[in-house]
Amino acid sequence: MTDDCRHRDDAGPWVLGALEEADGRAFALHLEECAICRGEVAELQIVADVLPMAAPQLVPPPALKSRIMGIVESEAQLLRAAGPEADRPGGWADDRSPREGRRFGWLGRLRPLPAAVLATALLALGVAAGVLLSGGDSTTSHPGFGPKGTQVALRVTGDHGELDLRGMPAAPAGHVYQVWLIHGKDKPRPTHTLFTVPSDGRARVEILESLKGTDQVLVTAEPPGGSQQPTSLALMGAKLT
Repeated sequence: MTDDCRHRDDAGPWVLGALEEADGRAFALHLEECAICRGEVAELQIVADVLPMAAPQLVPPPALKSRIMGIVESEAQLLRAAGPEADRPGGWADDRSPREGRRFGWLGRLRPLPAAVLATALLALGVAAGVLLSGGDSTTSHPGFGPKGTQVALRVTGDHGELDLRGMPAAPAGHVYQVWLIHGKDKPRPTHTLFTVPSDGRARVEILESLKGTDQVLVTAEPPGGSQQPTSLALMGAKLT
């Protein structure tokens, strides 16, 4: 078995679900007998699995898909006009040694994709990264409270929230900050959002849980790993209503 496989170029599109149906079936069969490609898919799948958590999930507006398809179709027309040699690998990328190619991973070995496949990949990455040209929920900003000299703002987009902190003091020794959600007169609900702040006191903290039904967000100093109920008074917070 060699230390590389010509089918590794298909690992990235496979993970994104961007291979054409026939190519996908062929690559699935290839995976059964190729340890190199199985390893490549396993590594890329780790990244693909965390992409949806990197930004709030939004439904792309129809105009975005139309713009992407228009760009892709224009590129496809240029390739067809240039002839069959246009989509063959060439140039400086192919002059690299196999070791250099592996260092850049599958991004350095991508081959041109059909128009429909490229559009699918662009849409998948764009939505996962939260990069939309228009549409989606509007963002509102809610001023908060905190220690003297601290600026606190809570930005809300749909059910997603983010704390923007400036001049924030460091948590007490042996503690971290923990975010709590409050609805009405209910007890504070713990979240998995634990954080610290750098020496400049500035931080943007994404709240991992949904803010649906939340009236107020509070932050306390808690032991590492967080608590199920607050063990100290709220140091900062913001009201949504």
